[in-house]
Amino acid sequence: MFYKGYYDGLYYEVKGSGYPIIFLHGIGGSHHMFDPQVEELSKYYMTITVDLKGNGKSESVNTLNYLDVHVDSILGLITYLNINQAVFIGLSYGGIVTQVFSIKHPDRVSNMVLIDTYAQTFPKDAAELKLTMLGACVVLASWFPKKLLRKSLSYIAPYHKWELAQQELLSISESCRAKDITIQMLEVFNMNLLNDLMKLNIPSLIIVGDQIESVVNKNKEIDDHLRNSKLMIVENSVDPTNLCQPEFVNRAILDFLKELNPCQF
Repeated sequence: MFYKGYYDGLYYEVKGSGYPIIFLHGIGGSHHMFDPQVEELSKYYMTITVDLKGNGKSESVNTLNYLDVHVDSILGLITYLNINQAVFIGLSYGGIVTQVFSIKHPDRVSNMVLIDTYAQTFPKDAAELKLTMLGACVVLASWFPKKLLRKSLSYIAPYHKWELAQQELLSISESCRAKDITIQMLEVFNMNLLNDLMKLNIPSLIIVGDQIESVVNKNKEIDDHLRNSKLMIVENSVDPTNLCQPEFVNRAILDFLKELNPCQF
């Protein structure tokens, strides 16, 4: 089964059948960030990918509170699709959206898979300050002329040894919307979801690439605050780990879901 469409300005695609999995992509990206996962997981599940509003094929919104927009639009979509509960897989910024959605609507989330993401963003030390500066560079770069940005990234991007990740980065450079990216990034600066995560009892898998120690530590922090989680550090990988090591991540997700409840999944 495959179909696609729009729900209230939110672009989505549905593939496969079975228990539903919702995929939420990284900043400036689109549903294509999960192509390797959809290809494999749709053999066993119903996969639902979206372009978060302000990204991809979805509409931009005149707001300074994109997280509320994302949560409300996703809730509206799954209600429209008659989905009561689903697995949520969120990458980087999409992992933040997944956490916020789970905090606000825990009854609609059966399991979480968080990849290369964050729950507390205000820098506590020099290493985390570098992450904040990297985020600022992402915002600044989004305002560059598209041709110049793509040309620059084709030479300096650190993803040359990960072809899928490199292709996705270059694709984002051609389609990103500077204003929307800036609003979304500024909104999550100085965010802290850790206390709210402690209240959740949603089985969760946290996946993070091993190449940047401070990012690994941010994901360990999430694992420490969730009551029912496991952490997986992936060798030779960096955000987006699901594109750097797609086969490994696919197998990790499948094993995680089958381990939890082989009858349900």
